[in-house]
Amino acid sequence: MTTTAEAPKPSEEWNTFLSQVKAIEKKDSNMTSDQQIERLHKPGAKYLNLNPFYVLQVDPDATEDELKKQYRRLSILLHPDKNPNNRDQATGAFEVVSRANKLLQEKETSDKFKLILTDAENRVLKMMEDKRKEAKCKSLPPPVEDPSKFGHLVNVMASKQLADYEIRRGDKDKKEQQEKKRESDAAEESAKRLKKLEDDKKKWEESREERVTTWKDFQNKGEKKKKKRHMLGTFKPPKPRLEER
Repeated sequence: MTTTAEAPKPSEEWNTFLSQVKAIEKKDSNMTSDQQIERLHKPGAKYLNLNPFYVLQVDPDATEDELKKQYRRLSILLHPDKNPNNRDQATGAFEVVSRANKLLQEKETSDKFKLILTDAENRVLKMMEDKRKEAKCKSLPPPVEDPSKFGHLVNVMASKQLADYEIRRGDKDKKEQQEKKRESDAAEESAKRLKKLEDDKKKWEESREERVTTWKDFQNKGEKKKKKRHMLGTFKPPKPRLEER
């Protein structure tokens, strides 16, 4: 079970930093169709897209109405009919957005992603806090914290967890499929053997009359030969007559 990282205690400085992050994320959500397609197809998007909140560009605390509006906006932007010059990639991006929306419609699934994202955010904040403490201990200038990179770091952290989960789930599904195939093959082989036995029995039953007829013919031939031998054994040739002169 994944242990949730403990977030640093919020301060005015942290709140200011996170406010800047939210502002940047809001600005990034106003992308054109081409920009959205590129975002969902860029290198590493396969794993980033495992996070439905990243895909839909919504906050985990977004209301149901906000989710619906954002999904509708993105689905219109990415619909293949709206992007005739880039239909294939638009279709792929549209499917990714549809999948993300479907995942967030299920409360249990949505809650799971919220926990993962919250944990990822806490881990990133903890890492930043640790770097700040380390710099202070070494009498170094505090590290430059770029709000524009914070969201990306959180998504990367969450994607690692989701990727690990997907790999484990994929391995489990693969094993289950192999087991089902073995069971299916065994059942098919058993069905073939049973069918062969039934076919052999049917052929045996169908040939019964022929076997009986053949046996009767054999018996009749035997009786005829026996009778013929008997007749030959009892035949007495006529006595020869004396020649008269």
